Amino acid sequence: MLSTTTNLRFPAVSLVALICALPLSAASYDLLPVKDARILGLPGYEDANYRHDILSVYTYSENVQRTLLEFDLAPVVLAPGERLASATLRLHASLGFGGSQGVPMEVYAVARPWTEDGLTWRRASAAAPWSRAGGDFVGVGGVGNAPAFAVSTASPADTAPVTWDLRELVDQWLEGVAPNHGLLLKSSEGNALTFTQRESSSAGLRPRLNIITEPGPPRLRIERESGTGNVLFSWRGVGTATLQERVAIGTEPGWVDSALTVVPADGRSVVTIPQATAGRFYRLRSN
Repeated sequence: MLSTTTNLRFPAVSLVALICALPLSAASYDLLPVKDARILGLPGYEDANYRHDILSVYTYSENVQRTLLEFDLAPVVLAPGERLASATLRLHASLGFGGSQGVPMEVYAVARPWTEDGLTWRRASAAAPWSRAGGDFVGVGGVGNAPAFAVSTASPADTAPVTWDLRELVDQWLEGVAPNHGLLLKSSEGNALTFTQRESSSAGLRPRLNIITEPGPPRLRIERESGTGNVLFSWRGVGTATLQERVAIGTEPGWVDSALTVVPADGRSVVTIPQATAGRFYRLRSN
């Protein structure tokens, strides 16, 4: 067992991330999108579908273009004692209409299901409109008007890759705390960059999501219980890890297994931390 490496502060409690030395090796997954398309906010094109066309964050005047992609994460299996190490989105640039000029390119989570053949600026599918034109999407914390999950200000050469670090978002999907409806890329005035789509005849230029796992206990998720002020801890799996606690770091007694009740819910383990339990430190150890 390795020593603790990170302290995370939270009102009423403190978390300590524990990394376990387990006989597991890292696994790598290189995923192609199962669907991708661009949408156009250009007057006269708001109802057009571009499922087999280029991807784009082109943004000039009234011509606002965005890209949606979705990856099937079913092949990514997190075994007990294994967790996400990194998740990197990679798109290949096309300078056919111009470069990015360093204008930020932001990645958000799509907030509802969509279909590749029914997708338009105004509609998520042939049967369902967006709640607002241009797509329903959320940022950090799963809310609208929040910072993007990842931003790139790259000014790539033609066919060069542009990458975004999506570990936080993909971790939420894999841990089952947020639905996977895919990604939305958008930019701002002055960006003329487009990207190669999944149907490209050049396999090396197609979009990719590279995922790498590592040994370690599941990640603790923290929520505030509505109405009580209590804190809810949860982690992936049932019986895969044990919550430990101590009064303070560097004092005796040391870490002990917590006596708090663990309740299984939708494939996760949930522990309620009473609001009165202030000043304690918590961590997970792999079973």
